[in-house]
Amino acid sequence: MHKPALIAPLLLVAALTGCSDELAVPPPVERDLDRVVADGTLNALMTFNSTSYFIYRGEPMGFEYELLRRFAKDHDLDLKVDVLRDADEILPRLNRGEADVAAARIFQRLVEDTELRYTVPIQATRTAVVQRTGPPSEIEMPELAQDAFELEPETDAQLSAKLVDTPADLDGRRVHIPNRSPIEDVLVEVLDESTGEIEIVQVRGVASAEPLIRRVARGEIGLTASPEDVARLSGDYFGNLAVRPSLGPEINVVWAVRKNAPQLESALNAWIGQNRDSVEELYEKYFQDRRGYQERIEDELLTSETGRLSQYDALLREHAPTLGWDWRLLASQAYQESKFDPNARSWAGAVGLLQLMPGTAREVGVKNSRDPEENVAGAVRYLQKVTAAWTPEIPDEQERLKFVLASYNAGRGHVLDAQRLAEKNGQDPKVWENVAYWMIQKSKRAVYTDPVVRYGYVRGLEPVTYVELILSRYDHYLEFVTPETSGTAIQPAS
Repeated sequence: MHKPALIAPLLLVAALTGCSDELAVPPPVERDLDRVVADGTLNALMTFNSTSYFIYRGEPMGFEYELLRRFAKDHDLDLKVDVLRDADEILPRLNRGEADVAAARIFQRLVEDTELRYTVPIQATRTAVVQRTGPPSEIEMPELAQDAFELEPETDAQLSAKLVDTPADLDGRRVHIPNRSPIEDVLVEVLDESTGEIEIVQVRGVASAEPLIRRVARGEIGLTASPEDVARLSGDYFGNLAVRPSLGPEINVVWAVRKNAPQLESALNAWIGQNRDSVEELYEKYFQDRRGYQERIEDELLTSETGRLSQYDALLREHAPTLGWDWRLLASQAYQESKFDPNARSWAGAVGLLQLMPGTAREVGVKNSRDPEENVAGAVRYLQKVTAAWTPEIPDEQERLKFVLASYNAGRGHVLDAQRLAEKNGQDPKVWENVAYWMIQKSKRAVYTDPVVRYGYVRGLEPVTYVELILSRYDHYLEFVTPETSGTAIQPAS
């Protein structure tokens, strides 16, 4: 008889993970593709790491993020991302309707799972043991939210045990893996083929391999088992890791949806099958381009690693409270305007971080728009004026923010025109969705010549997209960047 795997007790999680030992799993809500399309938004759970989903130099990126964003675009959907911090959260959050798809580098278990529906594979990789071959790494890495978990200390003997060269060498060893990981299945298969025991420690609060690989590199734990592609990227980076031996068969990387969402599963499967070239292109970009991986890992503006968006974070933190804004919202606007380039100049003559037009710069007392301090201070003064103009008219703060941003981009006059058009057509002019529709229509001659229009033609899609992109990016920033501001945070509408 084969010996069963010795599963170590689940370890304590740092308080910030917010996970209890058992998460209540409600029955799945009734929400399939038809409801998603009706809402216009695909809600996704993703794990932030350096390959699947992260923010780099102010912009969301990643293998699974880019794939799902392309799927959403092809189905005329907005994509809203929430970060997954523990695999225990997947089923409850999907079933509650907080998300429609989990695209969090999910490895399909080798045993059947009837609680979720899985897509066809987007990729596959083997499992590999990750171990340290030299002194602990002295590469300084910031303490991240996903690193805030406790582990039972390992003894010097455990940390200095001989290298694992074959699966049989795992006999008697402790291997740390993410919670609820199918890697457990692989290790159990290895055990079934041997006569030994493996102590498998499933670490609560860890949803991906990278935090554990870091612990190995720093000499805090002896072994982890990881998807081989991620392990090899990390091994190249730290320089003191061996990624061997490979274990078991390849495991498929899939996405998960609720068990009562067959339409969404079918749509995802069809899209993946029709876009294999995109899958391969993005896999090469994020998993095989070693130089690109090293550049972003070492960049101080890899936000998911450093918590920094730009070299102007302190300046934006300083001025945002004047508006009552969360500084991350002002940062999202600055990225949209200039990608944090203080020397940026538009075709229309707008200059600087927040792209002040010459007339606007004079109006708010800015002499040098390329000076970041002057530019941000002046832009905030102008935003205050715009906000004051809209405050009596749009009482709802979240709605007002959209009018303010659109006015900053296109001018208040064009937004007022769109309001008048909405009201003329029986729609509430205080709701941005109604006004946005007429902003877009104002590029048509039949509309911009309407008697209620006073400011004429405008490329209305531009301000509407401007508002959407700023607020969408702000959602991403909320996940990755701590507020550190005294301003009253304006939260995006749910």
